[in-house]
Amino acid sequence: MPSNFKLIYYNLTGRGEPIRMLLTYGGVPFEDSRFEWDDWPKIKPTMPLGQVPVLEIDGKRYTQTIPLCRYLGRMLKLDGKDDMENLAIDSAVEILWDVLKVAYERNWETSDEKKKQLDAKLHTLSPLLLGKLEEDVKRNGGFIALNRITWADIVFLCSYEDMMNLVPEKDPFEGFANLRQLKNKLLENENLREYIKKRPVNKMMNRFSLISDL
Repeated sequence: MPSNFKLIYYNLTGRGEPIRMLLTYGGVPFEDSRFEWDDWPKIKPTMPLGQVPVLEIDGKRYTQTIPLCRYLGRMLKLDGKDDMENLAIDSAVEILWDVLKVAYERNWETSDEKKKQLDAKLHTLSPLLLGKLEEDVKRNGGFIALNRITWADIVFLCSYEDMMNLVPEKDPFEGFANLRQLKNKLLENENLREYIKKRPVNKMMNRFSLISDL
């Protein structure tokens, strides 16, 4: 296992939080290098591809959230035992990402007309995709991809928090008891609980926090 990890990301949850939580869940020490929104213009030119999150592993920088989570999943033995299990994990994560993408677009959209269109899309997409995951959790004995915890479950926990922040008008998980139970089960992990209690409070995604459930 590499000896040094450093995550560079905004002082937000977003795309950096699954990486933080995977490292935390696995008990892997890492430097959590956060910066504020206004600092991004001067930081951007120094980042690979001009984007974050960036994970430094023994001094070498890597980008892209899902590949980084997949790497950490393998490192922490939270991946599948074969190609088909890994396919199930990837599929669950992509479903979560599809919902989150629309929620983020809606949150940042300034045009009222486009926001209405994204509202309508989210109204259709969210119950369909979250409903699929709800059934998967029921079939998998309480987990989102397989019948045991995988890195997809950690991504789900972060996605749950972001969705609750991005769609404050209506609880997007209303009626999805299995997904709620999974969230509560993950929060029983001591490493995650302590991290959530102590992490910096961000200014942009503070409508809802998992801390309220602890």
